[in-house]
Amino acid sequence: MLLGISLVRNPFFLIVLGIGLFLGYLSSRVNSWTAQKILQQIAIGFGVVALIMFVANGYTWLALLFPVIAAILFWKSSGTTYTSVNDPRAFKSEETSFERRAIFDNQSENTVSRLSGNDVIDLGCTTFQSTGNDLMIKKASGNTKIIVPDDVAVMLDVTALSGVVKIFDDITKVNTEHVRYMTDEFGTSDKRIRITVHVGRGNVEVVKG
Repeated sequence: MLLGISLVRNPFFLIVLGIGLFLGYLSSRVNSWTAQKILQQIAIGFGVVALIMFVANGYTWLALLFPVIAAILFWKSSGTTYTSVNDPRAFKSEETSFERRAIFDNQSENTVSRLSGNDVIDLGCTTFQSTGNDLMIKKASGNTKIIVPDDVAVMLDVTALSGVVKIFDDITKVNTEHVRYMTDEFGTSDKRIRITVHVGRGNVEVVKG
């Protein structure tokens, strides 16, 4: 916005840019090949002068650096989130950066969604339903670690552009692929969970605990 205001308030820049655009348009309307070339060369000259004035404007560099600085600050602020599923003690610890958040209390709270960052999701406090539970994880980037109780069967669906999927002792790399894993006892177990992960770039790890 400041860059635009600065350029609009500079009459010399507007005149140079206007003349360059007008000559460029005029060169496409004349029939003489020689006149076209002359007008095009002059229009390019005015365009170069306008470009130099644009680059020399201090707000231009500020406009270029602002998204870079904002991205760095956002990346630093997206740390590891610790989610203890269905834990009644929902709180954010003052001593650590871990955040405990209850989900599965109702059907609309079975999704963990964020833009980026690392997540550790603990299913130890989950109340498992007879029909099975579902967990959806969606984010653009970041690693995800899911802690599953020993007596819980798991079906895992991972879609990722790049990363590594590690479930218990099995490891596979993902490159714009869909990976599916299911424990042998999933169909007969009283405690089972279907985990779906959509991540652009990041590793997914499922461990017993």
